[in-house]
Amino acid sequence: MRGARWRPLLGCLIGAFATLAIAADPGPVGRAGQQRMLAQRVVKAYSQIGLNVLPTAAMNQLTNALASFDANLKALDETAANDTIKRGLSDLALAWQPLKRGAMAPISRDNALNLARETDAVELAAKRVVQQLQDHADTPSNRLVSLATRQSALCQKIAKAFMLMSWGIESATVREELDTAVNEFSGGLEQLRSQRENSAEVRRELDEMALQWEWLQTAIAAEGATSYRLIVAEATESILESTQRITRMYEAHTN
Repeated sequence: MRGARWRPLLGCLIGAFATLAIAADPGPVGRAGQQRMLAQRVVKAYSQIGLNVLPTAAMNQLTNALASFDANLKALDETAANDTIKRGLSDLALAWQPLKRGAMAPISRDNALNLARETDAVELAAKRVVQQLQDHADTPSNRLVSLATRQSALCQKIAKAFMLMSWGIESATVREELDTAVNEFSGGLEQLRSQRENSAEVRRELDEMALQWEWLQTAIAAEGATSYRLIVAEATESILESTQRITRMYEAHTN
């Protein structure tokens, strides 16, 4: 019965699955928020390759994530408004280098765990840059963009932790990270849905995200089966696409 529930979803997604294109020309807060997501995405894609879960798509995701992170760093540095933001970007670039080098190393389970540990410093540095940019330009748009990009990072963190556990990396840290990210994503989704600024289009997108999130939670609860790895990979891609569309709508609505 449980497997039958997934057939409509898989029928829509299999064959149509493609490498996600990162949103073009976001604002500074959106671009910095992407860095949080891309760090998680690097490890998620690396782990998918190791698990042989949509390996061609995952390799494209990994390559694109590495290139997008570097491009974002360059664009953010060129538009940095003050020395505080510049220092924050320097810290982010420094934290990024070990993760970037490790992601280009041969695929192995031990290296995947090391990469997962490297994401902590990158995410913390990127979070600081997001806050610095918000402090510089404290607008309703930037606040909403920050909330939406946080969801994109969380969905990739969930996929990353799930793939690591599926690969046999059953550390207490990875389990705790998965549980925390699931709780934070649920809370963040409700926070986004409660925003008075939401247009009808944003509300429809959030409703679709909520449906995908229900499916994803069921797959996470049934961890271990190979078929659920595929569902997690595809459902998190769908959610990521939604978060990026919502981010663009928030930017377009108020800027």
